[in-house]
Amino acid sequence: MRFDLTTRQRLRRGLMKRGSVLATLLSEVLAGKARAPSLGAMGIMARPGMKPEEALRKALDELETRRKLLDAEDDRFGRCDVCATDLGEAALGEMPWADRCQAHAG
Repeated sequence: MRFDLTTRQRLRRGLMKRGSVLATLLSEVLAGKARAPSLGAMGIMARPGMKPEEALRKALDELETRRKLLDAEDDRFGRCDVCATDLGEAALGEMPWADRCQAHAG
């Protein structure tokens, strides 16, 4: 087990908080209550031509994947999806949904 219970709980809270923000934003965009935010500023990368609601749904799906890995105590959580480099607790504390190291983030 890579993370102790306290760390896993803290990371899970961070994931859930991010999910709540994204879900609220998605519902507001779909209801026409809010203009689509600058997704790049939120760390959401959208392909050219992708609608904001599609990008938000994709981000929520990816977030759920990270949560499932964490809950299953899967060793892939907290590692780069490309090279398997450990992202480190400090980086995960800032962005528990991170799935790429700095070299592969862009």
